Amino acid sequence: MASDIAKPVIVITTFGTSIPAGLNDLENVDTQVTSKYPGYDVRWVFGGVSVRETLYKRGQATIFKRKVPVRSLVELYADLKKDGKRNIAVQYLFLLPSSKGTDPHMAVGDTAGLNVEFGYPLLAPPDNVARVADALAPRFGGKDTVTIIAAHGNGEVPTLNVPLLQMDSYVRKHYQNTFLATVVGPPGTEVAFADARKTGFKKVKFFPMLFVAGDRLTQAVMSDDPKSFKNQLGLEATTEPGLGSNKEVMKIWMESIDWTLARF
Repeated sequence: MASDIAKPVIVITTFGTSIPAGLNDLENVDTQVTSKYPGYDVRWVFGGVSVRETLYKRGQATIFKRKVPVRSLVELYADLKKDGKRNIAVQYLFLLPSSKGTDPHMAVGDTAGLNVEFGYPLLAPPDNVARVADALAPRFGGKDTVTIIAAHGNGEVPTLNVPLLQMDSYVRKHYQNTFLATVVGPPGTEVAFADARKTGFKKVKFFPMLFVAGDRLTQAVMSDDPKSFKNQLGLEATTEPGLGSNKEVMKIWMESIDWTLARF
């Protein structure tokens, strides 16, 4: 059994949020991780500079009931060095590689003296595309409801949207009246919305592909903006909670932590 000093510290990295509902979602993730890995020191990194500044301005230097300090990755590395911790397992709370929130200070020099291993985003392994879709499926819309999985996507590097294109193809083949749409980058909204209208259904159920409430994706999907997904479709719309509330999806996500810890 590793000593407390030698035992890897699990570091969950996210862009972060200052919205109470979003912080509640993150605390739900934190509870799932600390429950699965009892005895491990679990820390958090908020990669979004603006998010950290907002929290600091309102006097909030910690998050969750267990009072986890709000830190950038650079700051957390410094904290761990002071604590004598050297083995670090960094796990991304991201959907895709190069997701928003990657800390800009994640440089090799910052890890000097540390043994750092990195996990992978949820949809990085190709097999996870179908597994995540199947985990969501029990909550898909009924016989009279279109289901649209809504993802933000990457408009600057469209090839990073390949897992989303694969998921769109998968759900179209395996589930009725189910499509995937993105805010930016392929597959976009045009084909999904056209196919949704062809069903003749009056209701749509959105599945935001995000871990945290309050993200810009939520606004793009359900806001009163004329360009929101809801208003573009003009159907009676409901939305599911984020991925962090789906225990089966989170089990898949935590496999990356298992994989990372096994390398120490």
